[in-house]
Parts: sequence; structure tokens; C-alpha cells
Amino acid sequence: MRRHLLGLGVVVATAMVVLSCGGSSMTSQTSASAGSGQLALMGTDAPICGVVSFDVTVTSVTLTPQGGGAPVSIIDSSNPVTVDFASLMGFNTLLNLASVPAGTYSQITFTFMPNPQLTVLEGTPPTPTPITPTTMTQTTVTANINPALTVSASGASGVTLDFQLFKSIQTDSTGQITGAIDPTIRVTPAVITSANGLGDIDELIGIVQTVTTTSSNSNFTGSFTLRVRNNHTFQVNVGNNTKFENVSGLGGLTQGLLVEVDAKVEQDGNIVANNVEAESETDATTAAFRGPILSVTRDTNGNATQLTVFVRAEYPDVSSTVPLRSVVTVKVSSTTNFRIATLGADLSTFLFNSAAITRGQHVVVHGPFSGGTPSTVTANLIVLKSQPVMGNFLATPTPVIGSDGKTGGYSLEPCNALYQNQTVNVLTFSNTAFNGLSDLNGLSTTQVYLNRGFLLYATSAGSVNGVSWSPKAYVFPSYLVRQLNLP
Repeated sequence: MRRHLLGLGVVVATAMVVLSCGGSSMTSQTSASAGSGQLALMGTDAPICGVVSFDVTVTSVTLTPQGGGAPVSIIDSSNPVTVDFASLMGFNTLLNLASVPAGTYSQITFTFMPNPQLTVLEGTPPTPTPITPTTMTQTTVTANINPALTVSASGASGVTLDFQLFKSIQTDSTGQITGAIDPTIRVTPAVITSANGLGDIDELIGIVQTVTTTSSNSNFTGSFTLRVRNNHTFQVNVGNNTKFENVSGLGGLTQGLLVEVDAKVEQDGNIVANNVEAESETDATTAAFRGPILSVTRDTNGNATQLTVFVRAEYPDVSSTVPLRSVVTVKVSSTTNFRIATLGADLSTFLFNSAAITRGQHVVVHGPFSGGTPSTVTANLIVLKSQPVMGNFLATPTPVIGSDGKTGGYSLEPCNALYQNQTVNVLTFSNTAFNGLSDLNGLSTTQVYLNRGFLLYATSAGSVNGVSWSPKAYVFPSYLVRQLNLP
């Protein structure tokens, strides 16, 4: 059976530091000072269509001091990090926060497990299919950092690992995936400022472990510890400006509660939450399963009675019963609750319920589960998550552009096969960020666009910002429109 990459391969905007395999001579001496600083290792991925999961385990990350010296560990084999880079298209997550001796570093080395797990969409209707075997052509990549990375004592620095799947996944002359992964990565230094901290950590989801409602730091009102998918635990600090959704506040967080956090790393190395959105309690019998919806079964009134969902992640780890990267059957009933994980966005005018749920949406399903072929989940709660949608701008119908150049919208032809050639009505607002183009006036049919927001399914006609649609339409309120550079 032929397995091809679907749609478009793109390279995200130019990085400040580009990594290439191999070494070079180092001419200057290490610039070191007493003490240590914090280094945040972030993870993201360049966009790609047709790949629903790429799980790889990072067993080691080290920095080499400029001028020579012993490598400094950021991640070691005793505490490896497993990442699904396909789930990070357009998002940033925190892989690790490590204490690093102050100084200047000119090289970084990544070591990966040799057998990653690659799953692609295949067939009609599209079905997640594992590519076996999948192997790394090289498990260790050493790269130069130019200019060198400086870590200051009692300060914080950051680097973002972009695992460029489109360049890494190898194909033959006919476009068929060979199963070989030649890791092509890019590292971008992150600038930490007192105003904004270290960028946006917009993909940090995990289970609350402990809660502390006091703090010795006057900037914080307390903190909680969060265990993420790879079993790393981070302390997340809470301040007066932290917003809470679906929970009364810090004191309302409880052990076992699944939460999503939008955060930043400040200059002193503290992780600080901007928004905390609570979902539901989890335990050994009631878990949360995250991934895209593959299909929907409806009753005569159009309400969903059953879904199939691809399991990208689960909280807690119940993979001995429901394997990761499997497809689960989700039972939906009149008692199932629905919610949009807005993380501060105003989506009050949009519906998400048993009628307004459809394939392609990224969700977290909470409920009791059982193993089998397939495994089943009885949904107590289904949460709609923010997600990327990538594709080509359509000139027809004519885009709606307000007087500010940002408020309006346009039609997108998505490259993901789950949409089955149905266009997406992208809505933009005065606070939508544009990257690679100034505003809607810069849209071009020769370019590819990555949008980040919420995929909604409109069961009735509607209009927002001058953009109108007919029933059973994809509507996508977008808070980021990024123009991508084709390779």
C-alpha cells in the first residue's frame, strides 16, 4: 500500500540560530561566571499535513561550552522526554527546565531513541496507519550554535527545538514514505524580557499533583505542581493576574484534576501561569483521551451518538488498557457535557454540543473506559481544544477586510484529508496576530497559511465580521494567521 505525505511541506519563519549536523573549530574561550542560570528547553514543529502522530523519545540533550570543556546536561537518560511533535504544529510546549552553569555555549547535542512511532492518514475515508518499521538514520545530532548561547547567573535563557518533520520524514522518488527519519532540527534562542518572559508556553497540559496557596515570593499568591505526559513535573506559579476558568481559583485545584495552562518563564526562571483552565478529575478508572475526531455517528435529529477518536495522549497513562496511537470508540449520550477550552478567548457566540461536533476537531474526552478492539470511552465530558488548520487561501468568495485590515475573514482550502475537501471559513479579529503578512490585505493564492484557533461546526446559517456561511459549515475563529514559506 502506498503511503504518501499529504498536502504541503513548509518551513516556518527563519530562526535566529540554525543547527546543522557536524562540528567546527572553536576559537574563543568560555565566558563563565560564578553560579548557575535556568535554561528552558521548548519544543515545537514545522507544519505538515497527513501525519497525525510522531512520537520520539529524547534521551539526552547536552550543551558544550565555547572553547571546550565537559558537556552540560539538559536532559539525561535517567529522565528522558517523549514528545509527539506532530501535535505541536503551531504550538510551543516546555520539554524541560534545567539548571545550567553560567557561561557561553557553542554546541548542542540531541540523542534520540532509534525507533520513533510515525502514524499517517491513509485511505478513504482517511484512517490513522502506523508506518513500520520507522527508524532514525542517526540517533545523535550535534550542531553548532552561532552566535553562541549565553547563560547568565541567576537568570534564565531558552532554546526552542523545532523538529522539522517535512524535512525529516524520508520519501522515495514516487513520494512514498520509506520509514526512514533523518532528523532535521532547528534551534532558536528565546529572548526573555521583564515584560513578556520567555515567549508563550501554549501547550502545557497535565494533572495537578500538589497545591500551595502561599508563597515566599511577593509576586506570587501560590503555586501548583503539574505532571505532564512524559511524567516530568513542573512547578507553576500563580499571581494576581492569573486567570482561572471552570475552577474558583488556586484553592479550587485538586490532586488528579486535568488542567491546561498558558504560561511563560520569567527572567528568574520561574514558570508563571497566564491562564489555567480546569477540565475534570482523572483516576485509574476515569481518564482523559486527547486527539482528533475521525468520524461521527448521528441520530435522526443530527445529534452525535458515537465518535471515533485517535488517541495522541492520555491522562493518566492507561496505555496498558487503551494503547497510545489507537482509535477509541466514544459513546455520547444526553448526559454528556460539552465545553470549549477557550483559555481566555471570547467564543460565547459559538456553540459546541452533540449537534455541533464533527470530524477534524481536536478534543479531550473524559470518562470511564474499557479495553478491547476497539477500546471504548463513555463520555462524561468532551472539551474542544484549540488547534492548527493549514492550507491555501481561496480568492473566491472574496475575503472580508475591515477598515483596520485585521477584522474580517477568508476561505481556506485545508490540506488535511479529515476535512474531505470541505472549505473552512476563517474569522479574524482586531486582536488576531499576523505573522509573515501585515494583515488580511496581504493574502495571496500563491501562499500557504497556518491558522491557530478553534474549529467549530455551524449547524445553522450565520455571519460574523461580515463573513457569512450556510448550515453545516466549518467556522474557524483564528487568533493567529501565519504565512508559511514553501521550501
